[in-house]
Amino acid sequence: MAPKYKLPAAAYFEESWLRQEKLKLFGASWLYAGQAAELGPTGSYKTITAGLDELVVVRNQEGELKAFHNVCRHRGAQLVQGTGQCSTLVCPYHKWTYGLEGNLRGIPKDPQFTNIDKDLLGLHRASVETWMGLVFVNSNEYPNETLLEWLGDIAQELAPFGAGNLELLKRDTISFNANWKLYIENHIDWLHLWFVHPETLAALDHDQGQRTQLGPHWVSYEPAKAEHAEAYKVSSPLPDIPHIQDNPARYSENGAHFIFPNLPIFTGTSFFAIAELIPLTPEKTEMRVTLLGLRGGDADAFFEIFNDITKGEDAGIIENIQQNVRSKHFSVGPLAHTYERAISDFHDNYLRLMDG
Repeated sequence: MAPKYKLPAAAYFEESWLRQEKLKLFGASWLYAGQAAELGPTGSYKTITAGLDELVVVRNQEGELKAFHNVCRHRGAQLVQGTGQCSTLVCPYHKWTYGLEGNLRGIPKDPQFTNIDKDLLGLHRASVETWMGLVFVNSNEYPNETLLEWLGDIAQELAPFGAGNLELLKRDTISFNANWKLYIENHIDWLHLWFVHPETLAALDHDQGQRTQLGPHWVSYEPAKAEHAEAYKVSSPLPDIPHIQDNPARYSENGAHFIFPNLPIFTGTSFFAIAELIPLTPEKTEMRVTLLGLRGGDADAFFEIFNDITKGEDAGIIENIQQNVRSKHFSVGPLAHTYERAISDFHDNYLRLMDG
């Protein structure tokens, strides 16, 4: 069956669509929340937005990560913001105090409150799990799937990169004036490689690339052309990662992957780059890029290359499309049978949650 484009133009500019995405898509998915190494000592915390919910992940006395809704049970204020370290979570409004297990520990002026059962007023719980040293959260206390069930086959496929054994080299943030889904559709669109990146990706052999749909997720690997193979091996400004080179050849090729719903991942013999997509408005998106690898290279030079492709070319073309989505003449024609099939698959998984 030929792939089809299944979303209306309104899905890319109407506020009502974004609100439903926050409620039904992001609110029901496992979402990337950073590295476990960021939450080192006891009491380290980090806040995360998960759809319409604000969560806080904290490391407890036993060294475990716990996730709670960042909402005081008294008057609903946010307990903490950003990142930090604490021995208790204290509401800034009336100083209700919660332990690192989410239990209500103290109420100032407690004679003012009668018949209070503190055991029933602990923080609402969310879920947190780790994979390869990467933290994921779910706003539900009892998700329908564990993180590994959610990841499915892509967990094993990307495991050889050993992200948990890599160091944080640099973070960068890119903003572009387009709907977040347009970036994903471009990311998994094989057809655009020849035309949007004719020079920046000229060394790669697009015809020989491998593309695999793994449930709602997607992986791809692309070798260098024979005449560029030797130069490509030494083209990265970062040092090679030995454990990647010890795996099958595809892991050293140019990799572009996608963990549903909003997490592109870029890989190669010297890097593992995570690109979290955050919809700011229906027509503006922020990409938070985390570069992992080994020390000793030039991370700034890596981002110059990365941004020429991602910010200069990919963002440019989807901003071009965004300019037209409100037009009465905007429509999407037939999709390429194999090179654009992943877009149709993405729509299927997106609509499964949106309609569910």
